[in-house]
Amino acid sequence: MVLVLLGVANVIVVRAMLTEFNGVAATVNVAGKLRFLSQKIALNTSNTLHGWSAGRGIAESDIADYEAALTTLAQGKQVFGHAIKPLTAQQHAQLAQIRHDWSGYRAYIESLLAGAGTANASAAQLAEITEGAARMLSGAEGLLQSLTLDAQQRQEQALTTVYVLLLVDVLGLAGVFMLIRIRVVYPLRKLARRSRELAEGNYHVRVGYRADDEMGQLADAFNYAAQRIGALIGKLELEHQSLSQAEAMFRGLAENSMVGVYVVQDGHFRFVNAKMASMFGYERDAMLESVGVYDLVPEGDHNLVESNVRKRLRGDAQSVRYERRARRKDDSVFDVEVFGSVMRLDGKPATIGMMLDITERKQAEATTRMATMVYQNTGEAMTITDANGLVIDINPAFTRITGYQREEVVGQRISILRSGRQDREFYEAMWRAISSTGYWQGEIWNRRKNGDVYAEWLTINTVYHPNGTVFRRIALFSDITHKKRTDDLVWRQANFDSLTGLPNRLMFRDRLEQEIRKSHRAALPMALIFIDLDRFKEVNDTLGHAVGDKLLQQAAQRLSRCVRESDTVARLGGDEFTIILGELNQPNNVERIVQDVLKSMAEPFVLGDEIAYVSASLGITFYPDDATEIEDLLKNADQAMYAAKNLGRNRFHYFTPCMQKEAQARRRLISDLRLALADRQFRVQYQPIVDLSTGAISKAEALIRWQHPTRGMVSPAEFIPIAEETGLIVEIGDWVFREVAWQLSRWRERYPQLVVSLNTSPVQYRNSGIDHHGWFRYLHDMGVPASAISVEITEGLLLDTSTAITNQILRFREAGAGVALDDFGTGYSSMSYLSKLDIDYLKIDRSFILDLAPESESVALYEAMIVMAHKLGIKVIAEGVETEEQCRILKAVGCDYAQGYLFSRPVLPEEFEALLRDGPARYRDSVAPASMLN
Repeated sequence: MVLVLLGVANVIVVRAMLTEFNGVAATVNVAGKLRFLSQKIALNTSNTLHGWSAGRGIAESDIADYEAALTTLAQGKQVFGHAIKPLTAQQHAQLAQIRHDWSGYRAYIESLLAGAGTANASAAQLAEITEGAARMLSGAEGLLQSLTLDAQQRQEQALTTVYVLLLVDVLGLAGVFMLIRIRVVYPLRKLARRSRELAEGNYHVRVGYRADDEMGQLADAFNYAAQRIGALIGKLELEHQSLSQAEAMFRGLAENSMVGVYVVQDGHFRFVNAKMASMFGYERDAMLESVGVYDLVPEGDHNLVESNVRKRLRGDAQSVRYERRARRKDDSVFDVEVFGSVMRLDGKPATIGMMLDITERKQAEATTRMATMVYQNTGEAMTITDANGLVIDINPAFTRITGYQREEVVGQRISILRSGRQDREFYEAMWRAISSTGYWQGEIWNRRKNGDVYAEWLTINTVYHPNGTVFRRIALFSDITHKKRTDDLVWRQANFDSLTGLPNRLMFRDRLEQEIRKSHRAALPMALIFIDLDRFKEVNDTLGHAVGDKLLQQAAQRLSRCVRESDTVARLGGDEFTIILGELNQPNNVERIVQDVLKSMAEPFVLGDEIAYVSASLGITFYPDDATEIEDLLKNADQAMYAAKNLGRNRFHYFTPCMQKEAQARRRLISDLRLALADRQFRVQYQPIVDLSTGAISKAEALIRWQHPTRGMVSPAEFIPIAEETGLIVEIGDWVFREVAWQLSRWRERYPQLVVSLNTSPVQYRNSGIDHHGWFRYLHDMGVPASAISVEITEGLLLDTSTAITNQILRFREAGAGVALDDFGTGYSSMSYLSKLDIDYLKIDRSFILDLAPESESVALYEAMIVMAHKLGIKVIAEGVETEEQCRILKAVGCDYAQGYLFSRPVLPEEFEALLRDGPARYRDSVAPASMLN
């Protein structure tokens, strides 16, 4: 019974001890799991943020395990079949702190896991993970240390209980000691030794007692407890090893980070990674030994750094993030972004942080801002679409040009602008180019929101993904409608005549070149027709330039109706037109077209209230028969046209080779004319003008003659028109004036009443060629009054209404010189024009003298002109008088002066002086009155 009782007691005590040991072991195991899981969660979260896709699931599983472990410790659940040992009040407080820290840490970890994949982990996030893991590790370590101390106390209590039990057994079983010594004492001693070894830390100790009695069971229980304790201690060692590995991994991350990592305490660096040192140009050891925090800060940023340090040390901010400038070892300054947080190191506050060189980012941001400014403020419209052509964004210029607001086009296809002017093939070709090259540029017509169609210059570029697929299409365009209109206007002004709308000289030459090439390819002739309107200048002078412009417009329309659509009618200038007849299958058709032109031009021109009659002279030349070069064709047609004019106008003439000879002769004449003045080849002859009332020579007309060294005397009718064309008439007219003034200075003393008339050309007045001041000054120098000369002008010049010409004529009158109107009656004779200027003499053309007979109608006409002239205070001079009968009739009808071969041909100054000496007696019989008219 004693043994049974002792055995029961021993079993109860031992089982209680084992249960206590198992509970302690289970509790320590759960606490150790908290420490292990906290580091594992941090590690897997960091891996997930760095792109390890499997890390999220593992981390979420670890979070659930950690939460279960906390609940187990708090509520005392079963673990491994053993009840968790109830915690002490201190341990409950530690567990509550762990739970509090875990709540925030878990929420932060879960938020990071939820956003994983959208962006890479930032340095701030890694720092927060590391800091949270450290807090959780510190809490688990504290709880585990408390549980370990408690386990040791339990072990010591267990040993004490065993010793007491043994003592009781010894005292109670003294009588049977010897009996059970072998079966009980020795095993117990052995068990005691093993228990001491176990208490001393030999967790591999085992009891080798094998029996089926209670001692054997005790030995088995001991061995099991030792095994369990050993396993738990092994797990703790593994967890410690894992923690060391995690620390090594963190150090590895810091050492291999792409950002600078540092620890600062008391203004000096306690730790910097290699990136931090290289960022500032220092060796790592040198930076730790001799570089302070403010050595890396430009003077202007000291206050900013000090402010942030004070905030962290005072606890105002657990962590900071800001941008500032930094200074390298070589004193160069660059931009950095700083992430810092407070920690304790060796019992003192310290700052752990990361630093990132953001120089490139700043430059990129500046570039981005500038690009944004350009995007928002450029005058070109910009559109960004996705790969499917849907609009993603537009700039303000898009709205200004198209009228569409942003919300109206975003999400729509850009084809809403399509005007319909380009066909399907156009767009297919455009997209083929974009698909193959990613680029297209060209002109396109689109439609604004209000329906207006406009032209735009469009450029499309493509942005690609790294894998080569389309990311975005970027379109830039500008409204070129006004530019196109301006360009068209400029092109039209440059190539078309503004008055008639016909091609001008520039376009004419281009068309002529094209027709020559076409004619050459087709081996067919081509005709060039040169057209000049006859008597157009008279219409312009009498009816005004506005009416003349209308006539030119109608002439252009008539010419255009006479030709085929493929032919070209052009205006070269003035009243000169050309027609290009290309690819003539039947050259005879040219004459039919020419006859149509002549007939059309001869019809009356109704010009408002006026009706004008003109005709046309045409010159025709052929390619390639007459010439192959443009200039030669133009010369040929021009020469043929002049031949038509010389034949009486209102006709056409083909170019012939002899015309080329005539043109060459004309060019030689022009060349000789330029030398005539210098070589003193000109002469001035004088033809007397007789006073019909006295028979005296009171006036004379100075007439120029050209004595050519090889051709002899050249007629004025031949060289005066050429002199007017080339402008040489100005120099010639000035020379004639000076010769006459010099001659008058010699005659003036003996013949003070003599007046000499000078013929002047309209060219001299229109080009302001007469030097009035020079002429009057020369007369003064020669001692000749201005009244000694008289200038003769033509009707055409009198009819010119321009102020410039009128003022030039009036200057002669103001100086005292006379003004005579020459060849009166041959043009648009009208007495109303005589009232414009103070005309002194009216010279009636010789054509009226030819039919002058006593009974002819010419007498009445002549008498009417004389009466009207006298009413206006104008003296009349009759030209071309050749018979005494004509002279007597003129005197009878009241004519004042006569000039003609009856009195004298033009003679040299010496002969004219002899005529002056003879006096009135020479012509007394010629001017005697006719008895039949008395």
